[in-house]
Amino acid sequence: MKPIAAIVLPALALVTGCAPYKYHPAPISPPALAHSLQARSLDDPDFLSWMKEAAHYEPKSWPLRSWDFEALTLAAWYFNPEMDVARANAAAADAAIKTAAMKPNPSAGAGAGYETTPESPFLMTLDFSLPIETAGKRGYRIATATHLSEASRIQVAETAWAVRSRVRAALVDYVFAVSTAGVLRTHESLQSRYVELLEARFRAGEIPLPEVTAARVDLINLRQALRAAEGQTRTTHAVLAAAVGIPDTVLSGKNVIWSGTEQPPLPASLPPEGVRESAVLNRLDVQRVLAQYEAAQSNLQLEVARQYPDINLGPGYGFEEGYHLASLGLAAVLPIRNHNEGPIAEAEAQRKVAGTQLLAIQSTVIADTDKALARYVAAHATLEEAEYSVHQLETQRKAAYQSLQSGETDQLAALSSDIQISTAIRARLDALHEAQLSLGSLEDALQRPIDPSTMSTSPERPPR
Repeated sequence: MKPIAAIVLPALALVTGCAPYKYHPAPISPPALAHSLQARSLDDPDFLSWMKEAAHYEPKSWPLRSWDFEALTLAAWYFNPEMDVARANAAAADAAIKTAAMKPNPSAGAGAGYETTPESPFLMTLDFSLPIETAGKRGYRIATATHLSEASRIQVAETAWAVRSRVRAALVDYVFAVSTAGVLRTHESLQSRYVELLEARFRAGEIPLPEVTAARVDLINLRQALRAAEGQTRTTHAVLAAAVGIPDTVLSGKNVIWSGTEQPPLPASLPPEGVRESAVLNRLDVQRVLAQYEAAQSNLQLEVARQYPDINLGPGYGFEEGYHLASLGLAAVLPIRNHNEGPIAEAEAQRKVAGTQLLAIQSTVIADTDKALARYVAAHATLEEAEYSVHQLETQRKAAYQSLQSGETDQLAALSSDIQISTAIRARLDALHEAQLSLGSLEDALQRPIDPSTMSTSPERPPR
């Protein structure tokens, strides 16, 4: 008896007490996190390594001399905390697959006793129970977790697209704010000269005061618009830095450019049927909901399989009154009071919910695509009209300067044509700005780049 107890009891203690994993604390310090955010740099060598390895981007020089849309988007995928949150959620979903794949552990029990029989006073029992899952439940659990993991990975790509979209919108706003400020400076200079000429004519008694007053009011309005544009430049610069995930001071001093704004694609190259089909097939949220639907399918299969009880195989050993006793038992839950009807009904309802969500998202995708395409077509038509006006005024300005050289007109008339063309250029700039914003909305509806000057680098990024 004593040798058996000496072996069994330490063995049980060894099996139950030696856990392979230990807890490791990971404290978080908000001040330290804030300091790490402030210490970020676009010249970080780790960022350069990531661009080469994960994004297959080879910069011509480092640090970069100019930061275009592609480089800023890569920086956002590297620095923006939303990407870290999405990847952490995907890692948690991957860990759930490991949980779903675990097999139930067997259980063991031992007992000892004493009786008054002098020949053999010691009693001992040793029980072992081995759970056996039936009806493929483990496979269905793994399938459910795998589909949910796939949905989480698609969510990472959705987050990457959302980050890219915000970078694009912020970059468009910043580039056009800078351009608008430049046009307004030119316009303000022309208007100042125009007012000076009018004042000279007024002093000579050639024109009435109201004509000068109107020009002065226009100059005041232009100066206010210029101050507002300069403030908008600073604001959009900060918004762009926030979209990338870095402090505004980090982006300051960098040459931010984007040469892909001048020639948006023609609406004729975007047929509605093709655009709509591309959206339905390419949208990440459609793929994510489809993965969630497959997870609901697998979960329903799991609940159906749970109608069939698992089996516990239980061999046992006993020692009593000098005799060795061996036994083999089978145990299972009897499906008498219920057959798992409630969880099955819930799983069926959840599958129906997932199916209706897929239909609803596809409907929303089509509506969003049609609306975004209509907005872009209208914006492009406005841009074409603005470009036509610029072209017409350019022709008139050339004629005005030719007349000035021939002595048929004066400096005031030529300067007036300069002011008109400056106004038209500003209107064209506003129209082009709206066209680029509406093009971004259309790209968001499709969740794919449209402008040939934009990139299609994969948003996948390994954890840092």
